[in-house]
Amino acid sequence: SLAPLLFPPNTFAMTTLTDLKDIELVSAGFAGAGIALIVAFMFYRSVLAYQDGNESMRGLQKQINAGARAFLNTEYTYLAGFVTVIGVALCVILIQDDNKEFGLYTAICFVVGAFASACAGYIGMIVATTANSRTTAACQSSLADGLKVAFASGAVMSFTVVGLGLLGLSIMYMIFRKEDDVWNYISGFGFGASSIALFARVAGGVFTKAADVGADLVGKTEARIPEDDPRNPAVIADNVGDNVGDVAGMGADLFESYVGSIIATATLASTQFSDAFGENDVSNNAVALPFWIAGGGILASLAGVIYVRNSHLDASSTLDDLLAKLRTGIAVAFVGMIAVSIFCCVILFETDLSWRLVGCVLIGLVSGIIIGTFTEYCTSYEESPTRDIAAASEFGPAPVIIKGLGVGMLSVVVPSVVLGAVIISCNYLVGLYGISLSAVGMLSTLGITLATDAYGPVADNAGGIAEMARWEETNADGEVVVCKLDGEVRERTDLLDSLGNTTAATGKGFAIGSAVLTSVGLLVAFMQQSGLGDTAIDMKEPVVLAGLLLGAMLPFIFAAMTMLSVDKSARAIISEVRHQFASAPELLKGAVSQTVTVNGETVTYPDAARCVAIASRDAIQEMVLPGAMAVFTPPAVGFLLGTLGLAGLLGGSLTSGFMLALTMANAGGAWDNSKKWVEKCGKEGEPVIDANGNTIMVYYNFGMKKGDTLEETTRKWDSLKANQVDPHASNDTSNTNPMLRGAMLEAILTKYHERHAAAVTGDTVGDPFKDTSGPALNILIKLMSVVSLVLAPAFRSLDQPERGFGEWGVIIAILIICVGTFLLSLIVRYNARSRAAEEAEKEALAQKVLSGDEETADAADVVFAGESKAV
Repeated sequence: SLAPLLFPPNTFAMTTLTDLKDIELVSAGFAGAGIALIVAFMFYRSVLAYQDGNESMRGLQKQINAGARAFLNTEYTYLAGFVTVIGVALCVILIQDDNKEFGLYTAICFVVGAFASACAGYIGMIVATTANSRTTAACQSSLADGLKVAFASGAVMSFTVVGLGLLGLSIMYMIFRKEDDVWNYISGFGFGASSIALFARVAGGVFTKAADVGADLVGKTEARIPEDDPRNPAVIADNVGDNVGDVAGMGADLFESYVGSIIATATLASTQFSDAFGENDVSNNAVALPFWIAGGGILASLAGVIYVRNSHLDASSTLDDLLAKLRTGIAVAFVGMIAVSIFCCVILFETDLSWRLVGCVLIGLVSGIIIGTFTEYCTSYEESPTRDIAAASEFGPAPVIIKGLGVGMLSVVVPSVVLGAVIISCNYLVGLYGISLSAVGMLSTLGITLATDAYGPVADNAGGIAEMARWEETNADGEVVVCKLDGEVRERTDLLDSLGNTTAATGKGFAIGSAVLTSVGLLVAFMQQSGLGDTAIDMKEPVVLAGLLLGAMLPFIFAAMTMLSVDKSARAIISEVRHQFASAPELLKGAVSQTVTVNGETVTYPDAARCVAIASRDAIQEMVLPGAMAVFTPPAVGFLLGTLGLAGLLGGSLTSGFMLALTMANAGGAWDNSKKWVEKCGKEGEPVIDANGNTIMVYYNFGMKKGDTLEETTRKWDSLKANQVDPHASNDTSNTNPMLRGAMLEAILTKYHERHAAAVTGDTVGDPFKDTSGPALNILIKLMSVVSLVLAPAFRSLDQPERGFGEWGVIIAILIICVGTFLLSLIVRYNARSRAAEEAEKEALAQKVLSGDEETADAADVVFAGESKAV
């Protein structure tokens, strides 16, 4: 309401556009998509221009790339069958009496949406696995070069997502623009994108976290070897998982949010906008606005990305310096987005209405920043919540788990209040259309926000390559020695990785918040399309209450399924890593590799391919049940309980899914960074303010990290003050007694391991929280909403009673439940038989070992070939 006072009607000398032609509606979409895809290609070329390192680094990059390609190829093969089945089902279910092609057109959009989503994820994976070794090589020169390579790869991912999303929607609109049900058809595009996103998130999350948990528990906790140590066979699988889960999965997730927000806004524009304002001549303008905002957001994001890429960083740059550069880049995009919003709204609408629409876009932008900032506060190790979790490690793993859960639960407060305020304020300004428009505004700068998130896995991979790279050289004495990269390279990649962890946590909060606003828009659009637009939903209705309870239950079942999937796969990888360490004991004595004879065959350990194969197999198997539940539940409930019951289901899943997703994502992020804080303090010391106001580095809280050279340990010890020594070690703090000094030093070294082990336990629990179940929940609530929107015409055409239990509805619901149960039972039985056969084989081998059959002996009777090389 202040806008007309600040900007009088004649402030901008623009003429409102009316009677827009079809091509003009999506002209900004085509232009923005073209710019985004060109920019993505240019950034990809810039990544390829950097050196990819030495032969060892290239070999590791090829292993990671091959593993990621193989997994996604297998996953997409299965999903192609799913897309085919669902496409045929849509053709049959959505046949209308007055429009026989309704189902066919919707199915076409569904297939195109699924293909575009899969392409976005696959391209992101290809670029990420190309950039990882180049980032490592660039970090040999400087931190700035490493950031440029990694951030450019993230920008390829982000601009590919927005470019393919806008291009696909614009093409679908131009193809079906003459049809009255054009937006019903295009909702199928969102359905296809959501389906691929859910399966990609679940499968990728199970893969990456099973490998991560297996690598950490056996490598860091049991064997006490460093993270990303090349002797750990699960490390390659962990790096592959970063790309298929955190890159391809995240890209497909935000692709769906991006196109879903535009679909919901355009659908509401065509049904509600003219009724709310009595301006039928600009209803086309309301359809055009989300395309124009999204297209302009690409330009604003490009400005921010260019700023970050050209920022100056020197050798002394810290994590705060890197974070400041990214924040400034996002601020540049934010300011540019304000200008874009004003231009688009003023040129498309009359002045008073235009400023209300600008307000909705800005509210969405600001809310995204608030949610991201608060998420960062809850998960960053620079803030008190995460440091308090680290401090709880003094008392063991249980307090770490308890405190992390508490932080996660409390972290829902601010996002809930913010999104509630967004919904109320945008509805006041422009009605329900404004709520969907705020989601478009929040996602308008996805070109840079996703880039800051997608570059994190690249930096993580770069750190792994820096640690694993080994090669042979001949020294001055003519001896062949095994060499590795300088420690400074790993320090630079770790700095980039720490920045990536912070932006990843912020990105998850942003993704969840945008999912809620997108789902609200899709829910409202479903109610409009199903005939409930003017119907007040009565909470006293039994079907509504039943739907609410069922909807609130679904996110917990979904989260449980994905958590149990990670547990099952992680146990298989843990067993494999333990087996390899037992079969090749020289690995834990410093050998890079060891060749042994097992069952008459020569095998070289570590064998990373085995862990990749286990993670791939389990991830593919475990993605089916959660995905099928999300797809088949809305139609079953809709046909059985009617549209009122389905509306209750969507409302219940939206609220409980939002809270659970935030809790899991933020608790997992806090656990992860609390572990990193313990490691940082054990290596560099904990910063404490002394009595004189000076910052000193102390080691008496978290101990001193083992593994340093003798000289480095001695230097740290000499820097300790009398009040920095563990008071439980001795009351005598003098350094004159060598035996006392050694005892106190050992106490401080031991303290680090104990507290680090407790923090690692919390991080291990948090891995599936933040990277599997939490992120997948926001896709669950969007997918169920868009499935309901796609099937709304079917509910309406069957003359289903709003309170459910219509004759045909019950029959269809029973068929869906029976067919779904039959197919899932076949899958479960197949998985059970595969695992039973594997266990039987292991048991038979164990019995032969116990009976003394030397030909089939495994780790207990290995014959060492003696081919092991010490570092």
